[in-house]
Amino acid sequence: MSDILTKENIEKSINNRNFVEKLAKGKNIPLGFDKFRVNVCELANGEYNYNFKISVIFIYNNSSQVFEDAVLRINYGSQMNFKKQIEYEYRSLELLKNTGVTPVPIFFDDTKTLLQKDYLVMEFVNGVQMSYSTDMKLAANVLAKIHSEKIPENNHLVKPFNLISSMIDECRAMYGKYRNSEFFDVNIDKRISKLFKKCELLEKNEIEHIGNSSKKTDVFDKTINSDSKCMINTELNSSNFLVDGASCFLVDWEKPILGEKEQDLGHFLAPTTTFWKTDVILNKKEIDIFLRDYLLYYELYGKYGTEPIVDNRNHDLKNDADKHYLNIEADNIVKKNNEFEMLKEKVSKYIILNCLRGITWCAMAWVEYNSEDKAILNEFTYNKLKQYLDYSFLDQVIDICGLNDI
Repeated sequence: MSDILTKENIEKSINNRNFVEKLAKGKNIPLGFDKFRVNVCELANGEYNYNFKISVIFIYNNSSQVFEDAVLRINYGSQMNFKKQIEYEYRSLELLKNTGVTPVPIFFDDTKTLLQKDYLVMEFVNGVQMSYSTDMKLAANVLAKIHSEKIPENNHLVKPFNLISSMIDECRAMYGKYRNSEFFDVNIDKRISKLFKKCELLEKNEIEHIGNSSKKTDVFDKTINSDSKCMINTELNSSNFLVDGASCFLVDWEKPILGEKEQDLGHFLAPTTTFWKTDVILNKKEIDIFLRDYLLYYELYGKYGTEPIVDNRNHDLKNDADKHYLNIEADNIVKKNNEFEMLKEKVSKYIILNCLRGITWCAMAWVEYNSEDKAILNEFTYNKLKQYLDYSFLDQVIDICGLNDI
């Protein structure tokens, strides 16, 4: 833990004119300030990043003042094994800055001259963690907006050739760390093996579908592009959706890739995701309602190119006439070419794959949390890992995925 920068050290380091001028330029704040002050307070932390809210006061002519808040995100590692993790996240946010539903990046610094770690400075957005009982429509709109955003052909994003193979390869790598550790439990292994068997069957069918059973690429292969893919977040925990009244934002863009929208939807809806920050496991009716809302928003974005019904940052319907129009569009879209059933079928496969991904990540993290090399330790995560590797929870996941007979 000696590797972790303290709040006090950070505040002292970034009360620096060069740092503050970079922030001012990024936010189009006049540079002719005489004095400035930066205050720092802690925000929620992830497994590989510490986040801080920085509040800057710009003082002009010793009287007038400008106030600006931002987020300072300090990186301590990479789930994707990138040497330039913070640059990857910055460039990803740049691609989404016009969506109005993600934080706008301001600048990043990987020189380690000001701080001893790579860091990113981005827009601060207000909000509280989304609720699965009240905010699902907001989340559907946010994801539809992001998935419909046009991504330039030449981009930096990881591009798996076969997404299912990529996910399973990632799961095998994570689970291998658990299987080869002193914490391996044969009864846990029996349960996780059922998930692997089902996912390997899905992988086999996918390889046959693309007509190239010998073609396999690394999970982080970056050579193949596809017009049918979009940027996906891959880590859609409820705590990454911040709701402020009728506005909703998706934060934490540590692991985006160029993939299929159904992979993101499957991750968002999977019990291994919803249960992480809450005690919620969605039922089939709740999943269907969410997917219908999502499909409606996604089709409207694709049809009009802009948002005709829902304002970019205020995700509420504008008036009763729009609500009536939306109902007509919903009927047309859901009926057209049986799109809803096709979406639902594909998402259900990704729910199973994401259950495997979530469980194998927990197994890997359990090993890391019990080693002395883990830089960031979180008591909540530690306790949740124990829950996810409990026999009863694993049995519940197997039942939800319909794998009892495997």
